[in-house]
Amino acid sequence: MKSLLEIRVPNDELHRRLGGGIPPGSIVLVEGDRGTGKSIFSQRLLYGFLKNGHSATYVSSQYTTPEFINQMESLGYGVVPELIKRRLLFVSLYPLLVGLSERKKFLNRFVGEPRLWKTDVIIIDSVSALLSSDIGEDEAREFSLHLKRVSALGKAIVLTVNPSDIGSDALRVFEEASTMLIRLSVKVFGGDLKNSATIVKYNNAPGIFQKIIPFRVEPRVGFIVEIAAVV
Repeated sequence: MKSLLEIRVPNDELHRRLGGGIPPGSIVLVEGDRGTGKSIFSQRLLYGFLKNGHSATYVSSQYTTPEFINQMESLGYGVVPELIKRRLLFVSLYPLLVGLSERKKFLNRFVGEPRLWKTDVIIIDSVSALLSSDIGEDEAREFSLHLKRVSALGKAIVLTVNPSDIGSDALRVFEEASTMLIRLSVKVFGGDLKNSATIVKYNNAPGIFQKIIPFRVEPRVGFIVEIAAVV
């Protein structure tokens, strides 16, 4: 088992601000309202994992495959070679979830698909799309137990969630199951709107990490960590 799943990319401070990488066995929960940067954050993590030799599965409720490729290219995060080499498995939920009324049955099928869970890293953006808005605590706990079993094999799992899309009891279950909890927000700083990632919880952190990480996104450059702190 690798001691650390690295996310280092050139000219990017995120890996250092997170203590040098993500420990294997991690469940990373990225929370935030619409527009706070959850997808961008998860895409930056994905690119970092791939660039450091880790295989990954990226499950999206937002993009089709061509849209995902274009989105990553717009950030300067080309992934076509990884898709061709099958080091990256991209799964679009968008056509599958349209008009789907029985999400519990779909979730069972999703959990039972072994190809999704074979890679070093599994990113689900977003987990709230898989769950019905009235999902109960027991169902959420059952899913979180599956995530724990997978992560125990030395894998890292990254989940994004909009807290307003699922019930408070289910959200609490996922927060408790996570080893790293990151809350994204948009705040006014210096007269401008700034994105900010606050690390609420980080179990087994590999090194010193920055609790509040302000960031911005630039076309063809991608995720940029700001120097000044946002409070």
